[in-house]
Amino acid sequence: MRVLLAHSSSSAGSVHYRIIEPARAVLESGADVDVVVRMGIPTTVSVPPGGRKGQVTAVDAGDADVVVLQLPKTEAMLQTIRALKAQGVAVVVETDDLLSGVPYGHAAHDALVRKGMARLLSECAREADLITASTPALLAEYAPHGRGVVVPNAVHRRIAELPPAYEREPEVVTVGWTGSVAGHPYDLQEMGSGLQQALHRTGGRSRFLVLGQKWDAKQRLGLTDEPAEVAWMPDPDAYGAALGELFDVGIAPLRIDRFNTAKSWLKPLEYSARGVFCVRARTPEYERLGLGLPAKAPKDWAKWISVGIEDADRRRELAAAAREKVLAGHLTEHTAERWVAAWRKALDNRARAARTGGPLAGIAR
Repeated sequence: MRVLLAHSSSSAGSVHYRIIEPARAVLESGADVDVVVRMGIPTTVSVPPGGRKGQVTAVDAGDADVVVLQLPKTEAMLQTIRALKAQGVAVVVETDDLLSGVPYGHAAHDALVRKGMARLLSECAREADLITASTPALLAEYAPHGRGVVVPNAVHRRIAELPPAYEREPEVVTVGWTGSVAGHPYDLQEMGSGLQQALHRTGGRSRFLVLGQKWDAKQRLGLTDEPAEVAWMPDPDAYGAALGELFDVGIAPLRIDRFNTAKSWLKPLEYSARGVFCVRARTPEYERLGLGLPAKAPKDWAKWISVGIEDADRRRELAAAAREKVLAGHLTEHTAERWVAAWRKALDNRARAARTGGPLAGIAR
């Protein structure tokens, strides 16, 4: 089986965990699969007379049996799926975010929701031979037709085996959060006064740091002191290493809404892989992963963040136990077979549709 993974120009994190690392894991597993990763896919566009929009009429998939398209969300990508099917190529749509649930106030809300990209992703998903999703909620959204599988996010062993954060004995404990406030306009506030309570209680022994863009986090959280900031690291390996070098306690607050309920367990997984003591929201996926200490009310956030700062032995014990769970069951080597099985299922679906002449038969439109 020959598989082409065609990623979008979306965030480095999404490409890393859903395209680059799956390809690496499958190659390292020794599976009988040829995997190629490419940004985008070449197409032939026919432009009708009269100034009408061009139409994708052919796609250069090379010798691929299966093409994986990451978050296709344009009319051209919908046409590309149809052209690939007409050429006998199986199509997988890979999804890692609920685009229709992006909240108002998010930097991408206008393009994704108001201008229709989320709707087009759903149309692409309806026509794909298979959907791969990082969570059951995303699978329910994008694969109501039943042609889909969940392959959860995982980390590579090279990251999980770096020197863990809990081996340090810091004089000042760093409470850290990763991300941009612009991309998470409501999440930090879910802690209420909890973070400030913990920092006040442990004054002189703790600090708050944002790896990314803090923007107005001080005002949003009612903090006494301005948070420290380390600029976002686009290189995933540098980012993974930095988590364990910068953070002692990692926080993962999320507002409970459609977008976040469908979100994967990635942030607590990353913290745990690097030996960082984690306090996180009680979303379904975070609960399903079971790593980190759950918090909901401000008093919960204050309590568990304070424990992570004040009780070094407990911080080490819980962080070490979480890291062992990652090593035992949440590495990319554990999900490699699931990716291969998904791609083979897509190939089977394409062959079945071609035999039966059903709605997915791939007749050019």
